Amino acid sequence: MQWPWSRASREPAAPPTDDELATQVDEGLLIVMTGLRLSARNRVVLGALRDRDDYDEDALVDGVRADAADVVAEQHAAIAHIERTRALASRRHGQALHSADFRRGDVAPLERRARIAALLVQRLEERIADEAVVREIVRGARRAAMEDMFDSAMRIQGLAPEAPDPDRDDRIASLAEELRALTLDPAHPDAVRLDD
Repeated sequence: MQWPWSRASREPAAPPTDDELATQVDEGLLIVMTGLRLSARNRVVLGALRDRDDYDEDALVDGVRADAADVVAEQHAAIAHIERTRALASRRHGQALHSADFRRGDVAPLERRARIAALLVQRLEERIADEAVVREIVRGARRAAMEDMFDSAMRIQGLAPEAPDPDRDDRIASLAEELRALTLDPAHPDAVRLDD
């Protein structure tokens, strides 16, 4: 007979493998990458509208890397906090009295959280080390910022269409191509001259 207050001797569950945690890590990385894009987009908008700065892709790349470094530092701090909490929880028995009262039964979930954070840091550092990935974040942010500013200007002037325009993306791509051609063709009378 086992008394109700006696503890059953059970083998602890094996910790999850990295493959088993892949979904949570992918979701976390998606959230972080979206945040990096939004931050870069905001820098483009503020630089253009508030500061009247020229577009500087290298500065935006540095900004994305700085934002990513902040996320990495936050995750390292979170991992350290989880590890301290886990060490304390491993010595505490009984039922939790509130949501931050971790006990022995919480050790495995805490270890899982720390491992997810560590894998997220690893994946984020790999992505940010890839120059093409960072440049694509910046270029995508610039496209989104330009569309937002263009839409806002159209609405202010009362020219924004009420219904979605199915040809809008094609017209924007055509305009972007025309603007790119103007900047590349020095013989064009409207071309941007870098020596001015």
